[in-house]
Amino acid sequence: MVVYRAKRAKNGNMMYFRDNKIISKAKYQARPKNKSRKAQSRKGPNTNRKNGVRNMKRIPHPSLTGMASGLTVATYLNRGTSGGKFAKPGDNVIKDVTEGDFVKAFNTLSTNSITMITDPNGQKTLALAAAVAGIGAIVRSRFPRLKLGGDKLYFRL
Repeated sequence: MVVYRAKRAKNGNMMYFRDNKIISKAKYQARPKNKSRKAQSRKGPNTNRKNGVRNMKRIPHPSLTGMASGLTVATYLNRGTSGGKFAKPGDNVIKDVTEGDFVKAFNTLSTNSITMITDPNGQKTLALAAAVAGIGAIVRSRFPRLKLGGDKLYFRL
């Protein structure tokens, strides 16, 4: 079955297609007309129209456990340690970036990432971050309506 369609481009001009290959307007207009065509309905997420208002896609709300695990890894990559009360201030990637020393920041970031993989504390940090994110994913799948916060702005667990 040959499918003909017309589509308006971003610049406002019409483009004509036969089997998803572009054709000229003359060939499009010379196509065989089928008298028994049904009225086509629009398909897609915004088709339900009530009182002229389109259904808008829902904004995804952030996952609290995913953010916590991501921030744990980001903190380790920034400071080179797992943090805590007794962590000594070392090379700070964000400080280097704000001072404009991008080469030093990149070197510090790469050193911290290597340290994270080889150091036992870094490995614990990675394992705990993955575990927290995994537990959060399981809880979200079991209790999809569970949320922390208000009605409009809230966090998923």
